[in-house]
Amino acid sequence: MQLRGRFFFAAALLIPINAFWIIQSEVMRYAGHPTTISLFYNTIFWLCALIALNGLIGRFFPKATFSRLELLTLYGVVNICTGIAGHDSIEVLLPILAYPVYRANATNNWEQDLIPKIPKHLIVTDKDALKPYFEGHSSLYQASHIQAWLVPTLCWCGFLATLVILFMFLNVLLRRRWTESEKLAFPLIQLPLELTAPGAPLLKNKVLWAGVAIAVVLQLWNGVAVLNPQVPLIQLKYVDQGPTNFPTRPWSAMGWLPVGFYPFGIALGVLLPVDLIFSSWFFFLFYKLQLVVSAWMAWDQEPNFPYTDAQALGAYLGIGFGALWAARRHFAWLARVFFNEEKEAPDPNDPIPQKTAVWGVLICLVLLVTFFRFSGLSFLVIGAGLVIYLGIAIAITRMRAELGPPVHDLHHAGADTMLPKIFGPTAFSRDEHIGLSFWWGFNRAYRGHTMPIGIESLKMAEQTKLGTRGMFFALCAAAILGPLCAFWALLHLSYAYGAAGAIAPPNVMEIFGREAWNRYNNWTGIPEPPHYSEGAAVLVGMGFTFLLNMIRGRWIGFPFHPVGYAIASSWGMSVLWVPMLIAWVIKLVILRYGGLATYRKCVPFFLGVILGDCLMGGFWNLTGIARQVPTYAFWP
Repeated sequence: MQLRGRFFFAAALLIPINAFWIIQSEVMRYAGHPTTISLFYNTIFWLCALIALNGLIGRFFPKATFSRLELLTLYGVVNICTGIAGHDSIEVLLPILAYPVYRANATNNWEQDLIPKIPKHLIVTDKDALKPYFEGHSSLYQASHIQAWLVPTLCWCGFLATLVILFMFLNVLLRRRWTESEKLAFPLIQLPLELTAPGAPLLKNKVLWAGVAIAVVLQLWNGVAVLNPQVPLIQLKYVDQGPTNFPTRPWSAMGWLPVGFYPFGIALGVLLPVDLIFSSWFFFLFYKLQLVVSAWMAWDQEPNFPYTDAQALGAYLGIGFGALWAARRHFAWLARVFFNEEKEAPDPNDPIPQKTAVWGVLICLVLLVTFFRFSGLSFLVIGAGLVIYLGIAIAITRMRAELGPPVHDLHHAGADTMLPKIFGPTAFSRDEHIGLSFWWGFNRAYRGHTMPIGIESLKMAEQTKLGTRGMFFALCAAAILGPLCAFWALLHLSYAYGAAGAIAPPNVMEIFGREAWNRYNNWTGIPEPPHYSEGAAVLVGMGFTFLLNMIRGRWIGFPFHPVGYAIASSWGMSVLWVPMLIAWVIKLVILRYGGLATYRKCVPFFLGVILGDCLMGGFWNLTGIARQVPTYAFWP
């Protein structure tokens, strides 16, 4: 089945509008944050809008409706572009490009020590064009402003496009192993597949609409309560219970202890495997216990002990490298095919030949290494950084393909943070400090990662037997158009409102730029000594992950899942640990007293809760943008 002209028209329309929505929501309003959870609620909202539009058009022009392939491909395209525009990508990267020249002063001495060393194609050097960017009340559409941003925008858009296309080639190489050999479940594609199924039987299920009704009523009530303070708010979102209930040491060492009751989080949790639900909240408390014991034993005198970020990084790398090791025979076959030692058997579900995908990976890696080399990094640092970054990417893709966790943010654990921390900043040159500072723009966290989106989209096309080729090339095209639209939306709004003041608190445009370059100051000012113990913690996290996997392979019913250990220390799971606990209890009760048959009958209800939250979340977010007033955000 082919994509028709109406698909390309809709994609060209949706991509910039969606980018504008994401930037308005996450930067200008700092509310809603759709890219901080695995299932982007804005794309579910768009999919439902397209389905409704399809129904309307079908009444009058049946031949003009979108096909199922076109609907799912639009969903995948908007997902990719949402991740690119989101909270851990361009929203972080763009302020880094503007910050050093505008904020250079006599105190930081950047005009002499930093700016001359930064490659000029990577940052904006025209201070006159940066002043209205930070202060607002201006327009992007002036020749001097466009000229100042043109080269760095094109360079970084090219970099991001290459990165996403690399992920697509890697997904092609992993697809056969994960979808055909291991038959992974891909839980996060269940809702879009059901919504677009022929005849939409899910939408005729009364149990689904019961779940939708509950979510809609709760959000409608809270939405009215935000607009009218006389209406009492139903407290569903988290409240930090740590300082109130645990004010003294050693219990105060656990820090914040958010308690919330997110309906979509509970519903999404019930759809997960029991061991992952249990492990999510158990390992969250396990990490908190580590902090308490460290304070009790006075071990926390060592900075950052017990190194929870490093442990989590080790867990992610353990999952990523473990997935590659499990597929070693598949990669050996790929090597034989690539070197013409064995003929590739064609697979109708492959969007492109496997040998072509290998060439694509190699070409993209060469382009990325060249880009990093011109940014000031040595080949050794580039190699180590890519191993860590791609290890995390494969881990996230694997855990979503197999289990579908609701969050997978990994803060302060990227290669740009961990390498200088473990080996000490003095192990790196000044040029490498600059090059690693730019890595903050795509390594601050990994919530809206595009690699899992790519393989999930290919799986949707494969499972519906609609063909993966059109999906693959549509997503590659989105990788090119998405960064351009996201840069446009963020620059347009920044020049209009001001990146330094008029944006909603906490003014992330200032924070993201300041984080990257203040870290550079710390590296080059009075650098800390090497923290080899952080490296040991990475190895401990990796070893513990391997141990859990080994036990799971020998003990059926073992309750501890390594993915739970990996994600439990994150900001997202801190917010969702109570919903995961509630979901675990609900699922156990259903399975214990109703069995698998009852659980399957209940699944539409939980899908309905997720759908209702996504629809109302999108409604209130768009209402607030249109009316320029604060509105209820169901997350976070």
